[in-house]
Amino acid sequence: MNSTPPAFAGRDPVALRRHLSRYWKMEAGNVLLVPIIVWLMVWSAGDAPDAAFWLGAVACSWLLIVGTAAWLLVLARMDGKATLAEGLVAFCAHAEIPSLLLLIVATGAAAQSVIAAGWPPRTIAAAGLTLLCWLEYVNYYHWQLQNFDSAIDVKRLMAGRGLRRAHMGRAVRAWRQARGRVKR
Repeated sequence: MNSTPPAFAGRDPVALRRHLSRYWKMEAGNVLLVPIIVWLMVWSAGDAPDAAFWLGAVACSWLLIVGTAAWLLVLARMDGKATLAEGLVAFCAHAEIPSLLLLIVATGAAAQSVIAAGWPPRTIAAAGLTLLCWLEYVNYYHWQLQNFDSAIDVKRLMAGRGLRRAHMGRAVRAWRQARGRVKR
């Protein structure tokens, strides 16, 4: 079950695996790093985080956990680890609705914070974290927004052929369809 992403087909498998394994590590490291850095920025500006900030931070961390699972899924498929891949795609499938609900709540809280307080640092941070979450959600479940590390993806985008469907999103839909949870 070797499933190399199409954008990387034909590349040295060892180099490819090494290249792609950086992504799950980056996503996993950012689970705590991004909220801490943003919190430090808010704190250094003399402001204090509010509920909207913390909801945005939690949503951001959650989507980065999902992103970590997505990259581990790619590697599991490349390595022919079907059982691990199945568990990871199941996790990603089960995480989609909670992710979306968390994003909606974080968006509502950020909007409420803007209405109540304007744009102090904590509100800018809440809005920024929430926007990052939406981009992660779309990138993993719907359309591949990351198009900078593969010449094929860059050329596709520059040629006006639009965004590629997200690999994890396709895997989740196939997993659901195989279980009769999605009808075409």
